[in-house]
Amino acid sequence: MSEQDNAEHYQEAIAAINNRDIDAYVELLDESIVLETELAPAPIQGRDAARQLIQSYFDGIPDLHLEIQQIITSGDYVVARTHLTGTHKGTLVGIPATDSSIDVHSCNVVEIRDGKTIKSTLYSQSAKLFQQIGVLTLPKAMAAQP
Repeated sequence: MSEQDNAEHYQEAIAAINNRDIDAYVELLDESIVLETELAPAPIQGRDAARQLIQSYFDGIPDLHLEIQQIITSGDYVVARTHLTGTHKGTLVGIPATDSSIDVHSCNVVEIRDGKTIKSTLYSQSAKLFQQIGVLTLPKAMAAQP
């Protein structure tokens, strides 16, 4: 596939997520897909596990919306900056609903082969997410002293 095809493949995946069409999303994944995110204790492997992961995000953030801000392609790789918004209305990574607004950015490195995603590594603002839902408090940065 061309780099343009790979960019379009990624855009299709995000559109499927935004449309809550898990079947369309999973269809874009290879049977041996490996998903990595710091929100999971280990890599997610296989289509069924990927389906469960996406469903857990929908359960925790029913109004989840992803906006693609930038896509960079190189061979079989797509690197995308995304913006996620939504409301924490259900359990998310074991954390009960807080009704808090979520507004975080992430970067996803995706490898696509023969029209299917074979690996996806998500780097996101997890600390910011946890602050927004009230389970993490970080000290405010100290102003520089003259």
